[in-house]
Amino acid sequence: MKIKDLLKNIIHQENELYNLYKLGETFATYENPSLVDHFQWLASEELRHRHTIERFLEGNALERTAIIDYLDVLSLEPYFQDTRAEPKTLENLVLEALIREKHSYELYKKLSEIVEGGLRDIFQMMSQEELRHGYRLKIIFLKL
Repeated sequence: MKIKDLLKNIIHQENELYNLYKLGETFATYENPSLVDHFQWLASEELRHRHTIERFLEGNALERTAIIDYLDVLSLEPYFQDTRAEPKTLENLVLEALIREKHSYELYKKLSEIVEGGLRDIFQMMSQEELRHGYRLKIIFLKL
């Protein structure tokens, strides 16, 4: 996998989560309005992550990092096999989002262990944010 492909796949995954949370916002509007703010916050977080990765792609930020040497042995493909989610209920949406957040956490954690310096810090921060998203989703699930 080439670095640009990796970044494009991450952008796609972040966009899928953003879309999932916007759908969650719509579901919540009709089914449980107290959850709307949660989904809006989650969507804004995923949008921020997407923009961060887009800046990496545009600026070639990863071109001279150790990640290039490891891409083929990282086994990152499982993180990108999530198909488009089409949940029929808010409960199904939250469960799907939990799986995707776990995948995002694992991916960012793995990347943070490979790169150095500021990029390591960014990937560590993003992995921790994915954990917070999962925690928020668990709280939402308990309110359903």
